[in-house]
Amino acid sequence: MGQTKEVVSMIQSTLDSFTAKPRPIRNKKGRRHHNPNGQSWCGPTALTVLTGKRYDMVEKDLLKHANQGGTMRLFGRGRGRMFRPSKKINQIKGMSNPSMRRALGRYGYDMESKPKMYSYSQTFRQWIKATHGKRGKNWFLIVAGNHYMVVKGNRMWDTNTPAEGVSITKLPWKKRAKMESVWIVSRKK
Repeated sequence: MGQTKEVVSMIQSTLDSFTAKPRPIRNKKGRRHHNPNGQSWCGPTALTVLTGKRYDMVEKDLLKHANQGGTMRLFGRGRGRMFRPSKKINQIKGMSNPSMRRALGRYGYDMESKPKMYSYSQTFRQWIKATHGKRGKNWFLIVAGNHYMVVKGNRMWDTNTPAEGVSITKLPWKKRAKMESVWIVSRKK
């Protein structure tokens, strides 16, 4: 009888006390977290790697800020103004660079632009060869071929990689994508 109480208490400790559902798995910085509700997209996936937050939490935050906007419409002949909210979105499928900067800022990170680290005629593979031995322990957020990728040292993460990333030399995709932007992501000071 004593063993069964221990087993029950062990099972209960792994369950959330209010909903009796398993606790969500915590992510950590340097690991890609997949979308539990469907397909993962490159922008939120890059945020999960850089910040260590879960995909669903990142997507919820991005949706909250994306659905806040709207426009003010003016009507003629003294009928006044009316606020028209923007169309509500339910999934983050793409991110612009300013929205990525704002999201990282909310999580306490800075994006420092490094235009001297690449040229617009370079491909991702050429950038890898040119920066060999110079990347160090910096976290790089890269846009190549309209796709966000994260690089640290000789590891790379995006939506198609395993959770722990893949070696840059074994990368089977996006090698020939043209470099668009490179940032060094670090904690705010």
